[in-house]
Amino acid sequence: MRHISYTSMADGLTADEFADIMDHARQKNREWQISGAIAFDGRMITQILEGPRHRVDELFLKIRSDQRHSGVVLQSRADIKASQFEGFGLTRMSPSDLYMIALAIEQKYGAGDSSAEPLVRRSS
Repeated sequence: MRHISYTSMADGLTADEFADIMDHARQKNREWQISGAIAFDGRMITQILEGPRHRVDELFLKIRSDQRHSGVVLQSRADIKASQFEGFGLTRMSPSDLYMIALAIEQKYGAGDSSAEPLVRRSS
């Protein structure tokens, strides 16, 4: 199982557009068995993704290339035994609450990329 947390800027993204993205993301994440949490303060997005390694990596690479995001920063990428968000789907949290959870996960697994596998897009 893989854990990824990242932060990005989403200038110009309205609350309604974000809500539409969340609806689509929740459905897709259920299909891919990805859970996690997200915070959006009107400018910055912070998100934690957890699930099958190849799916989480693929989703992060897609997010990183999405034009609605800029300045995507990978905060942590680690192999984990179990999801911190099992059964939650994609939960929306306040930025401060998500920051505290991300900090606790970082203390447990470390910051940066500690996965043994490289983060590369798989060929179709």
